[in-house]
Amino acid sequence: MKKRKAFVIGIVTAVVAVGAIYVGQALHYSSSQVFFKDTEIAGVNVGGSTASQAATKLKSALKDQQYTLKDGSKTVTTIKTNQVDLKVTSQAALKQLISKQNVWSWPAHITTATADSISLNASDENQASVQTLAKKIAAKANQTRTAAKDATFSYQNGSWAVTKEQKGNQLDATKLAKSITSAIEKGSTTVNVDGDYIQPAVTTTSASFKAAKTKATAITQQTYVYKLSGHKITIPSTTLANWLTFKNGKLTTNNTAIKAYLTKLSSKYGTINKTRTFKSTKRGTVKVKAGLYGWSIKVKSETPALAKLVLAGKGMDRTPTIQGSGYHNSGTDIGKSYVEVDKVNQHMWVYKNGKVVVSTDIVTGLPTTAHHTPTGVWVIWSKQRNATLRGQNDNGSSYASKVKYWMPIDDTGVGIHDSSWQPEYGGTWYKKHGSHGCVNTPPSKIAAVYANVKVGTPVIVF
Repeated sequence: MKKRKAFVIGIVTAVVAVGAIYVGQALHYSSSQVFFKDTEIAGVNVGGSTASQAATKLKSALKDQQYTLKDGSKTVTTIKTNQVDLKVTSQAALKQLISKQNVWSWPAHITTATADSISLNASDENQASVQTLAKKIAAKANQTRTAAKDATFSYQNGSWAVTKEQKGNQLDATKLAKSITSAIEKGSTTVNVDGDYIQPAVTTTSASFKAAKTKATAITQQTYVYKLSGHKITIPSTTLANWLTFKNGKLTTNNTAIKAYLTKLSSKYGTINKTRTFKSTKRGTVKVKAGLYGWSIKVKSETPALAKLVLAGKGMDRTPTIQGSGYHNSGTDIGKSYVEVDKVNQHMWVYKNGKVVVSTDIVTGLPTTAHHTPTGVWVIWSKQRNATLRGQNDNGSSYASKVKYWMPIDDTGVGIHDSSWQPEYGGTWYKKHGSHGCVNTPPSKIAAVYANVKVGTPVIVF
């Protein structure tokens, strides 16, 4: 019984002693502010050292320490620690590292067999400094190194051909920074960079690449048709393919190329800015230069619309967005309803559905002044009753003429209106008594003109 009691007492005494040692060592580390026995920083053992002592050791060990960057057997460059702003050599930084130690875990650090190496990346300042150096090294080295090439696909002979990715040996600055950091932490003077290459961002096995190619194939197998003024234009599959580009992991369109296509299409089929061949009432077939009348494709808004339809991959049967006047699905231009102003004969005809509904002599602008009536294919873009027309006479004085019917046709203020002040019409009266450019119409005829034309009616002046 006495032996058992003595054994128990001995056990308790031992436990108390061990506990006292455990607590004592913890208090020691807490009060002495030193690193655990097995601590290494940048390959330097600072175990048992205060922040000041560790700083001295590190500065001595890292002073002018040289590191060689090796790519296989080839040397890329050499660097020294003074090229990197290592904050671990400052007492303030080292004190912070000591304060982060868990003093109650000191038994795990009683041997240097498993050194507690402190990562340089624990400091943002260290990391930023190493990354800056790595970027500088990579930028210089990559000037003479081969860039990696992404996998691509191109349209050839009616199908999509794949070009596999190609590896290069240009250095990835982020990977390089990690390798430099690792070497410094381990105290190694050689930095192996053969695993730090920039890899192709897109490979033939990438899900995004496969999806893009499948989509491109579907697009070029669909039919895309524009119905344009009596014409059917099928966009060739080669053209569609040339608009497609694989960028940032997805299939997109080259909208600059689409815009160029639409601009060319508009120029070919549109009527704006084009001289017309016109069959006149008295003078046979004449050439009349362009005016405001005419249409074109609204390229600015049609470009994104077409791009969206192409990427949808479902084909298209569409009339593009049109701007201007005179567009007809049948392909006609001036059509059968129009106003004809013959300046030579000083006469005007209003045609409606191919028949003359108004025929009248007129007075056009003075032929030898700035007030001549401009030749061109114009358009009635507005209709107004009881308007006041204002402008300047040749002598610089101003005028204000009240009219009952006003139909402007161009962008300079010229239009068709009644003119109660004109005593006669037709013949050569206009040569000395012409208007300021407008088509002066007899009051007895103007109401019929106004009633038989609508906004958008072409006006051929020649």
